[in-house]
Amino acid sequence: MAEVTTTTAAVFIPEVWEEAILDYAERQFRIKNQVTNVSDVASGDTIHVPRVSEETAGTLSSGSAVSFGANTDGEVQISMDSHIVEGKRIGDLVRVQSSYDLFNLYSRSMGYSVAKKIENVLALLMQTATANDVSLGTDNTFTTAKVREGLQKLLDQGVDYTMGDTFFYASPAGFMSLASLGEFSDYEKRGPEDGGGSGPNINGMIKKIYGMEVYASVDWDDDGGSGDETGTIFTRDSILYAEQFPLRVQQSYNLEYLATELVVDQLIGAALHQATDAAACQVVNFNNP
Repeated sequence: MAEVTTTTAAVFIPEVWEEAILDYAERQFRIKNQVTNVSDVASGDTIHVPRVSEETAGTLSSGSAVSFGANTDGEVQISMDSHIVEGKRIGDLVRVQSSYDLFNLYSRSMGYSVAKKIENVLALLMQTATANDVSLGTDNTFTTAKVREGLQKLLDQGVDYTMGDTFFYASPAGFMSLASLGEFSDYEKRGPEDGGGSGPNINGMIKKIYGMEVYASVDWDDDGGSGDETGTIFTRDSILYAEQFPLRVQQSYNLEYLATELVVDQLIGAALHQATDAAACQVVNFNNP
């Protein structure tokens, strides 16, 4: 008689599911890792984060007293109200007849689904900023002049976009528009790439323009709707993100359906560091005309 051991039944041990799903989710996170994480202060249904204003230093004359400025800092309130959930019920018939490949398929699907939703929440949040909008001349079509127009809006706020903490996301059509610009793809303009000299026309990646990492994402619209955001430049400081609890995987057995039930969930919140209509929000959205 064959014995069911912890090895043969491993694909249905909760810890195994958790490790696999979390691993697949972590591989998909990009925006979450490019914003400011304040999870260490996440308690209650609303997080209060000080919005520290920029100070202006002065000079001190000999014999004079130091002048102390009044604290006029405001705060950012982050509502912990985005409960991301993905559930799956796996019947015994599937379980008995499944293979390890099916375990990988479900793990990948659930991990990817949760990560994709969290990324979507952050993407849609930054698209609400309006103070630094740049209107494109043609739907989903970038020019170097338009990109520079957006960057100047950051420079006007004293933001150094070359420090490695500024990122550029575009819709698939917008990304391909950027990739087609000779200033960003021609070898004569870009120079040799790290690790072999292959540019966007070879490896499909723009990598960096003007010091910013560039990505394509379906969370930006390219259907040509008037006013739709088809691209965004943002800094790490522009978005505050918090997790009430880490991404978790819970499992139970349902006798009624003779099935194993898995639920992956996470409670998160996010907010712009400045008001949506404040130029200091450090977000530039490119809109279709």
